[in-house]
Amino acid sequence: MTQIKKNSFIKNEGNIFSNSQNKNLKKLKLKVGDISVVTINALGTKNVGLAELQNGYTLIVPKAKLGETVKIQIEKISLKPKYAIAKVVEILKETKTTVPVKINDVLEIVIEKQGPQGSGLYSLSEKFTIIVQPKSKGEKNQIGEKLNVQITRIKAKYAFAKFIEKNIEKRQSVHSENPLLKSNNLNSSLLMTNGLFNSLPIGSTYNIKLPLNAKCLASYALIKLKKSLVFVKMGLGVQLGETVRIKIVKTTPDYAIAKITKIAPLAKNAKQLLVKNTVKKMIASGMHYGEKAIRCHANMRKFLWIRKKGKNQNRPLMKRGRHIINVLKTRTCLNRALQQLAKYAAKGKTFLFVGTKKPAASLIARTAMLSKTSYFVNTRWLGGMLTNWKTILKSISQIRPILKEKQKMIQKILEKRQKIKKRLLKKVNLLRKKSEKLLMKGKQLLAQIQQDRNILFVRSQALFIKKAEITARNEQLLRKYSELKAQKQKRILQLIFLQEKGNQLIKQKTTLIQQINKSKQKFEEFKQLNQIGQEIIKLKKEMNTQGKTIWAVPFENITILSQSDKNWIIPNPSNQILNKMINTMKLKYEKNILTVNNSELLGGNLEGKNRSKSVTNDTVIISQLLNKLTDYLPFIQSYMKALVLRIQTLQTLCIKVHENIQTIREKISLLKNLTLTLKIDSTLTLIKEKLYVEKENLRLLKRKLKQLSAEQKLLKFLPKLRYLPTSKKKMYETVEFLMKKFVDPKMSYSMDQVYDQKLKFTSKKLAATRKQKWQRLEKYFGGITKMAKMKRKQIANNVVILVGQQEEMNAVRECRKLGMRMFTVVDTNCNPRLSDYIIPANDDSRNSIKFILGQILTHIRLGQKLRKKILSKRSV
Repeated sequence: MTQIKKNSFIKNEGNIFSNSQNKNLKKLKLKVGDISVVTINALGTKNVGLAELQNGYTLIVPKAKLGETVKIQIEKISLKPKYAIAKVVEILKETKTTVPVKINDVLEIVIEKQGPQGSGLYSLSEKFTIIVQPKSKGEKNQIGEKLNVQITRIKAKYAFAKFIEKNIEKRQSVHSENPLLKSNNLNSSLLMTNGLFNSLPIGSTYNIKLPLNAKCLASYALIKLKKSLVFVKMGLGVQLGETVRIKIVKTTPDYAIAKITKIAPLAKNAKQLLVKNTVKKMIASGMHYGEKAIRCHANMRKFLWIRKKGKNQNRPLMKRGRHIINVLKTRTCLNRALQQLAKYAAKGKTFLFVGTKKPAASLIARTAMLSKTSYFVNTRWLGGMLTNWKTILKSISQIRPILKEKQKMIQKILEKRQKIKKRLLKKVNLLRKKSEKLLMKGKQLLAQIQQDRNILFVRSQALFIKKAEITARNEQLLRKYSELKAQKQKRILQLIFLQEKGNQLIKQKTTLIQQINKSKQKFEEFKQLNQIGQEIIKLKKEMNTQGKTIWAVPFENITILSQSDKNWIIPNPSNQILNKMINTMKLKYEKNILTVNNSELLGGNLEGKNRSKSVTNDTVIISQLLNKLTDYLPFIQSYMKALVLRIQTLQTLCIKVHENIQTIREKISLLKNLTLTLKIDSTLTLIKEKLYVEKENLRLLKRKLKQLSAEQKLLKFLPKLRYLPTSKKKMYETVEFLMKKFVDPKMSYSMDQVYDQKLKFTSKKLAATRKQKWQRLEKYFGGITKMAKMKRKQIANNVVILVGQQEEMNAVRECRKLGMRMFTVVDTNCNPRLSDYIIPANDDSRNSIKFILGQILTHIRLGQKLRKKILSKRSV
């Protein structure tokens, strides 16, 4: 980038520059004569020094070297394109930079890398690179491609180069065969610029100045444009030395043919040509035909063609009994009227278009609608339409709601139509771009096939081999993944099985412990009973030794006797012990005895056989239950032994179950080992990632294979394929044709439905009359409904544009009465004094009216746009 220093404006031969100039430089606003300090950072054609400024300007400094810091003075400035030419005033710092190439050096290189926008890169040394531009727009420089290039621009670390063709001799031979060039024996130096031929695109336009020394061949001028030879077809009265706009019509590898489309406005004969063209258009539209000579108005005589020679000198020119209007005078009148209309539009005035003739009716309505702020009358001018405004408003109020509904309906249809049109245009553009891309691709493929015929086969084979490798890898990974997944599943199932088994063993252990506890409790109870029985036997033995007798008495009697506090009664044990005793007895006689009550076991009352016996001191009374217990002692002892054996077996079983639980717990802990699970999970995730990568690779490979097959199809289809070089205008025309033929018939909507909806609750007779009335009102007042909001004074400010004065005399009188400005298209039978601005023309020809109204519409729209801009600036 350019290094503009703070003290860029310095003293020059004792003159000190002002601060204003210094400010200009700081803002980078260049002026002719400015002095600045810059660093040359590039070399262009003819070894011209270049310095790029921050505001987009490029300084061209002749006789400057790369890397030099110089003081320059600006001599010339161009806005489009942005550049400035400067001369060296003083060299402040000499250059030390050296580059290995020079401008216009031709090198043979091999593209090593691809650069941006299809360019190729070739490193000439470690610190210097050559950037090769693509051969043509849309193409790319391929890696490994051998090219002959010419250096066009040099910078400190890199240089720009362009492709040049190898065989210039071939080109020369082609030119010698060209009959256009052969006829005048032109030198080959005229045909070539450094042996290069740049193809100019068809349809492109260029503003050029035809050189005075250009060689002419028949009706063609031979010029050089963008280092290519161009044959310009002379036309429109153009001469050499004039500035013109040309359009490329045809191109070949050797030359291009162009035609002149426009002449510069400041050219010598530009005005004459402009007048000539407009007059031609006016005559083509039939504006010069007047009415029959009998109907001619006296005041229109000055606008007719007058004979200058012959017998009928100074008399109007007549053709088939009709006068001919002077189109030159029509042009001046039209221009004056258009200027005034544009002024009125800029002031914000509204326009009223009037024309009821058949050729003008539809055009009047269309122009009024397109101008947006206009009204129209195109069927019939009713008497008092403007002067009797209050009465007209009553009629307008009846149809305003209907018109609003119709406008909404039309707006919806138009919006839908516009969307369809946009979609069609988008599709056409896409097709055009696609076909262009396909052709470019086809050309590249053909170039590749020309270099190597088996290139597509080799590429497809390589891709298929790669696909097989990827699928094999995928299968292996899937196998591993399924194995690891099965292993993990197996571990989970084992873990679940062990957990269930463990739970069952824990339940079994609890039940065993409960059984052991119960049997221990029973054993304790039987032990207690055994002790009681032993004590009773001892007591019996003692009583026998003492000579005392023992009486067994029922339980109820014992309770009665125990109340008398006798020492010779053996007391009963507690209820709990008694219950235990009964239970032991039950165990032995379980099958015979179902239910035994305490009363039945104890026996009857004292009134039995013991009643007669008298109780003495030598007797001891004992309960029958206690007495019977001694009989059960052998059973109790044997049962106690059985209980001991059972407890021992249960305890051994419990120990075994506990050991099993411990082993299961160890197995579960082994299965739940974190390191193993983490290892399996990590390997699974790794395989998943690899599979995803391989899947992506396979997808890309399939895409490449599809692309390859598409390329092969393209090669087959290429001879039939055609690029659409149609202009935008033609494209729009075709789209409009499609819209009219296919879309519009389907979108047609009957407006009678609006009337039917309004009149659906009325009788048929009344509906028919009302409908007829509304249609008539709409026909007459449809174009002026928006004027309903206006007052009479506001109506008087409207500007009237009238076509067909003779038919609209009522309108003319009313407008003159209100003092409205009038612009009238007057024919030979009209009175020009009745209007403010006149346009003498044929008011019966549709083409004539179309031309005039088209001009009026463009000028009104221009005035409206100008008004919008002024208002927006004022608001800011």
